[in-house]
Amino acid sequence: MKHLKFSVIAGAALLALAWVSTSRNMGTDWFPLRSGEVTTYDVRYNEEAVRDKETWTLRTRGPVSWQGHEYMQRHHSQGVAFFLEVSDKGVRRVAHQTDLDREPLADEVPQWVLKAPYTLGTEWTTTTVPYLLMRKNEHPRELKHSHKAQMSWRIDSVNDSVKLRSGEVLSPCLHVVGQAFLNLYTDPVNGFSDVPLTSHEWYCQGVGLVKFTRTEKVPPGFMTGGELVAEQVR
Repeated sequence: MKHLKFSVIAGAALLALAWVSTSRNMGTDWFPLRSGEVTTYDVRYNEEAVRDKETWTLRTRGPVSWQGHEYMQRHHSQGVAFFLEVSDKGVRRVAHQTDLDREPLADEVPQWVLKAPYTLGTEWTTTTVPYLLMRKNEHPRELKHSHKAQMSWRIDSVNDSVKLRSGEVLSPCLHVVGQAFLNLYTDPVNGFSDVPLTSHEWYCQGVGLVKFTRTEKVPPGFMTGGELVAEQVR
C-alpha cells in the first residue's frame, strides 16, 4: 500500500515537472510563447464592416525544427500557422504555413511582430494588407489579395492599462500603434485617395497580446471600410 501511495505521488510529481517543462516561456515577458497554450479572442466588427462577430483561437507549439533552426509556432483558427523567431532583437515572423500547404513558406523578408528594445519610441515597418476594405460592385470584393502597403509601427506607451469587456484591468501594457496608407480610386469626386489603415495593439506583461483594433476608413463611393476590435477572452 505504501509502495502504491509512493508511486501515485511520484507520478503526480513527474506530471507536474512535465507541465513546467512544456509550459516554459520561449518568448518574452511582453510576448510569451508557451507550448500547448491556447489563446482565444472575441472579434467584433462595426456596422460599416457588415460582418458577424467571430472567435479567433491561437494555439502555440514548439520548438519546431525547420531548415536547421528551431522556432515557436502559432496556429490561427483561420487556417494558417506562423513560425516565430525570438532573439534579443525582438520577435519576428520568418515563415507561414496554411492548412493546405505541405511545407512552410518562407516570408520574402522576415516581419517584425514586436521589436526590441521594448521602450517608448521603438519603431519598425512591416508589410500589411487591407483587412476590411471591400469593393461594392466588383469581384473579388476583398482587396487583401491584390493590395499591399508598408505599415510603420511605434511603441507609443510602456505603462498603459487595458480594461477588457469582462471588467478585468491588465497593466502594465505596451501600446503599439501602426499606420499605413493605400492610394485607391475611391469615387469620381475624390478620385484617388490615400486611405488610412490604422492598428492599435496592447501587449501586457506576462500575458501577451490582449487587445487589437484595426480601422480602415474610406470616403463614400465605390468601397466600404470599417473597424474591428479583438479582445482576449480570459
